[in-house]
Amino acid sequence: MKPNRVEVLAIGDELLDGRVADTNTLRLADQLSFYNIRINQRTTITDDIDVIIREIKNIAERKTELCVVSGGLGPTSDDVTAEAFAALSGEELIRDEKTIQKIKQRLQQFNRPVTENQLKQADRPKSSELLINPVGSAVGFQLKYKNCLFVALPGVPKEFDSMVNDHILQPFKNLELRPLEKKVFRSFGLFEAQVDELLSDLPKKWPVIRLGYRAHFPEIAISLKASPEHSEQLQEAQKFVREKLGKSLFSETQGGFAETLIECLKSQSKTLSLAESCSGGLAGHLLTEVPGASEVFSVGLITYSNKSKTEILGVKEDTLKKFGAVSEETVTEMANQVRSMAKTDYGLAISGIAGPGGGTKEKPVGTIWIALSLEHEIITKKLELFFDREKNKIISAHSALDLLRRRLQY
Repeated sequence: MKPNRVEVLAIGDELLDGRVADTNTLRLADQLSFYNIRINQRTTITDDIDVIIREIKNIAERKTELCVVSGGLGPTSDDVTAEAFAALSGEELIRDEKTIQKIKQRLQQFNRPVTENQLKQADRPKSSELLINPVGSAVGFQLKYKNCLFVALPGVPKEFDSMVNDHILQPFKNLELRPLEKKVFRSFGLFEAQVDELLSDLPKKWPVIRLGYRAHFPEIAISLKASPEHSEQLQEAQKFVREKLGKSLFSETQGGFAETLIECLKSQSKTLSLAESCSGGLAGHLLTEVPGASEVFSVGLITYSNKSKTEILGVKEDTLKKFGAVSEETVTEMANQVRSMAKTDYGLAISGIAGPGGGTKEKPVGTIWIALSLEHEIITKKLELFFDREKNKIISAHSALDLLRRRLQY
């Protein structure tokens, strides 16, 4: 039976003092959404038995039907989730023998001593149901408190994901719940507010479609979700998104940013080379994240100094003296030279001032020049960025590849 109210209880000091981000809830929410189940509330608390007991009671009082508990089942002294549930129920902890053997075998395999704190990972409240952990040492367990089913899982992401699939999602699969239909679009070159404005009419036109955004610098992901019976409206909404996003839409699939560009180059049997300065090789990194990039990506040079620009690429010293390294003239020569040297169809070049220093009144920090060299044409683009050094580099690399992607796609 599908629960009407779902909560997450994330336990761990590290989640509250900045050491670790709670990504478990994000992935769980995404997986549950396929079954049209949403998380109504997430509560994050410290590793404290009294606090855990208090929140368990609060969750049950809110008439929550399913609560996924993440964390506090490991070997250290601050892992007290099992103890808290046992104290709440007024019962003892029991130790699973099969899990003990598994822990001992693992420790012996790595020549580590078998200690009491390692064995405590096999503990669970006596009235609870054991949940097998196929990829780790700590067991999970589930039990009902009042009318809420609490499912306690290790907080380690790999273990959490595996047990979510086995012990939380599987029952919904067995119920043959029809999952939501979902479509994700990925855009580059627009701020989140701009994308939101472009798509502002979508909820009015198709109120049955759930529209969502996720900013993952420098991309914006747009998600559309709908029940299976609203498949036709979902198709109409997808067409609307494509029309509104236009050239900023670079992908409708998961994968690296450069995946669409690599596929375009492959389909057109074209090759690419790079000459990077301020981006420090990030454009090449984006390309090589895509399996099979070597079929189309030939050469990537990081010519950071003026000396390397002249001695390696062959940029004229007069060009650098007259216009400077950050100029349309210099980046044009860089693109032309790397394309000629590598004998590729396209050459891309990036040169700019990433910051925090190095800027002038005429060329402030964030001034970036990009050039795309073709056989009989050169395309240049100037960026005037206002981010920090790291983000300026990231935008520079993405913008260069996006310049070629738009050329190939449109």
